Amino acid sequence: MKISTIIVSYRSEHLIEAVLNKIPKSFQVVIVENSCLKNVKQKIEKKYKNVEVIIPSKNLGYASAINLAYRKCKNNFVLIITPDVKFNTNLILKLTKLIKSFQDFTLLAPVYKNDKIHKNYQKNSKNLIINFKGYNLLQVKDIDGCFCIINKSKIKSQKILDENFFLYFEFMDFCLNLLVKKHKFYVVKNLTFDHMGTSSSKTKFKSDIILNRNWHYSWSKFYFFKKNYNYIFALKKIIPNIYQGVLGAIINVFKLNFLHIKLHLASVKGAFNSIFLRKSNFRMKFR
Repeated sequence: MKISTIIVSYRSEHLIEAVLNKIPKSFQVVIVENSCLKNVKQKIEKKYKNVEVIIPSKNLGYASAINLAYRKCKNNFVLIITPDVKFNTNLILKLTKLIKSFQDFTLLAPVYKNDKIHKNYQKNSKNLIINFKGYNLLQVKDIDGCFCIINKSKIKSQKILDENFFLYFEFMDFCLNLLVKKHKFYVVKNLTFDHMGTSSSKTKFKSDIILNRNWHYSWSKFYFFKKNYNYIFALKKIIPNIYQGVLGAIINVFKLNFLHIKLHLASVKGAFNSIFLRKSNFRMKFR
């Protein structure tokens, strides 16, 4: 069975090839390189014949990049992975074998190797595991977008993520809206992978990346709750972030830690931009 694969990258050259080497050559792979670095396309496409690299004219953000790549996918099953995941080819082969006979799902994913600390899914109230041909399937209400398979036949739209999100909460929003329509999500409890987290870009960009993420996390958090619940509920959710951001900035003034002041203030600024209904327009110019 052929599967299409989507990878959204931002200066992730140090990780991309390790991921591509684990993906079967029969799979279609679409990479969106949001850094807009044109040399990435030539380098990757020359080495991997099954890979298409899209270089947009600007940084599209995660949601828009996923939508762009999704429209390019030729196969019914689409694997979305981030560059900072670790897995082996055997995992892909087992997932492929599973979906040959089990297709009653919209989203399907393996789980973190150590999910006692943090999970890539949210349980539903039933917490029932189904054994299907040796695969332990748990039906859940939310799956993280770092590693999951989408069954395109279950979704009519070619625009699957809300492009108002630039970063964070877009997949949670996607799952919530599908769940309302009675879509089914499963994780396979006996198939695992590692997610390094916050490691997709090179370490030299670390402070810029964190600044960017702090701003967008706060913006997206308020927008998510406003969109799916209401404005007042969203305010209640974002106030702790504002409080922590202001307090953190004040503490770091006394410590003379100017980087941490900037990071905390980025969270506050992102929150207020969303509260005042401004677009998610903050963009870092990485050095």
